[in-house]
Amino acid sequence: MTSRNENIRAIKEGSKEVILSENMIEILRLLNEFGFCDIRHIVKRFDVKKTVAYESMRTLIQYGLVTNARVIKYHPRAYFLTPKGIDLLKLDLPFIRRIPLNIFEHQLAVIDVYLTLRKIHPEAIWVSERRLVRDKYSSDLKMNDHLPDGALIFPQGYQCDIEVERSLKARNRLEEILIGYGLQQIYREVWYFCSKGIMPALNEFASNMPYIKIYNLSEYMI
Repeated sequence: MTSRNENIRAIKEGSKEVILSENMIEILRLLNEFGFCDIRHIVKRFDVKKTVAYESMRTLIQYGLVTNARVIKYHPRAYFLTPKGIDLLKLDLPFIRRIPLNIFEHQLAVIDVYLTLRKIHPEAIWVSERRLVRDKYSSDLKMNDHLPDGALIFPQGYQCDIEVERSLKARNRLEEILIGYGLQQIYREVWYFCSKGIMPALNEFASNMPYIKIYNLSEYMI
């Protein structure tokens, strides 16, 4: 994924040098934040053709920085970092040994939402769930406290929580989460990106909670 105007960096790996484009380095950082992604996300994030995206991923795999796996039959392969890829850039989130099937499609939807929001709110900083989970252990949060799928931090200093809901949680659990958001002081708003079929129920749950904003997930998918 290189062009004549794109910067190239040589990164030391022991006595060797690994030559990467700036985009390839950003791919490694993207995988660090989300754990994994598929080729559609590379195409969307870097605004390149699919053939160019595949070429970059082949290079990263050849360097041993990235690996891939077929998680769901007929679905594009998922890419994730190797320990070598993490160590090369001194990345700060944990290595994943395998991609859990039960979170796979949900996480892909979260990345879709992130990429769309990145275009709408380029001024905001995204904080991934993986980073939130890591930071939870160095904060005052209890281990059973609910964490969102991500957060947006705006230059003005306020934060918005991001939740992606493809199916409706049990009533008691959903009410517990929504009320919990009303009691905390970290997030100004909570943005729910929901499948169309569950929007009426969620709207009913949140009818007296002005801090909850509900959006149609399908409009934010890539």
